[in-house]
Amino acid sequence: MRHTMHRLIILTAMMVTAAGAMAQTDKIHEEDGLFNHLSVGLNTGTTGTGIDVAMPVHKLVTVRAGFSGWNIGNIKFKAINTATDITEIQMVEDDAVRRAKMVDKVELALEPNFWNFYLLGEVHPFKNQPFYFSAGLFFGSKNFLHFRNTNDGALGFLYDANQKVEDYNRLFLTNYPPIGLKFGDYVFTADEHGNIDVRMKTNAVKPYIGIGFGQHIAKNHRVSLAVDAGLMFWGTPKFVLNNGTEIESSGKDSGITSVVSWLKAWPNLQIRVAYKIF
Repeated sequence: MRHTMHRLIILTAMMVTAAGAMAQTDKIHEEDGLFNHLSVGLNTGTTGTGIDVAMPVHKLVTVRAGFSGWNIGNIKFKAINTATDITEIQMVEDDAVRRAKMVDKVELALEPNFWNFYLLGEVHPFKNQPFYFSAGLFFGSKNFLHFRNTNDGALGFLYDANQKVEDYNRLFLTNYPPIGLKFGDYVFTADEHGNIDVRMKTNAVKPYIGIGFGQHIAKNHRVSLAVDAGLMFWGTPKFVLNNGTEIESSGKDSGITSVVSWLKAWPNLQIRVAYKIF
């Protein structure tokens, strides 16, 4: 009995010591904000819809990691056939060019498809204010837009006509523009399979800076709300054929070319609703 009492006293002392140590640890975590909370959030905005997690690594710093993206589906539109602009007699008389000139417009499908993982650090400079700065990286999809004709394999006449123009340029040292479908100042040429297959590409790794307002980890409740606004720097977008050839623009300061050259960063406006797990 005496040995049993001694064991109980020792066990009780150990439990009290452990509880004290845990309380001290919790106090340290509360002061430093080191991995002492975790929230899971749903977000939506101009970089897409996704899910992420947030955790404090310091009393003023939170790290957030997650995924966002969107696939809107096909947007169909009519693109002008540049063969209709050809007036040079030598080329107009060619059978392939004559067939191409008979078609005024061709339907294209535009598919926006964009997704990224991201890792962001957020600094909350004012302890009792829901304002913060954020910076980090988005990394993922290079393809932002995908253009393709809706009638698969039906643009062989454009391919044949463009081959004639290329041959004419090589033979007579001329510089006539390619035959294809217009998109602003760009001309999308058909491949040997009779298809238009063009992608608007950006960098895979995209630095990000922004500001935000709200809480990613609720202080007094389980649910929190935050709004982010910033810029994702993805480089100058390029239009690339399916064989890897970059399409050169025919203009420099107008139309789509001007927009693309300016759009070196994608604006991000994101709303996040989160639930604090602990």
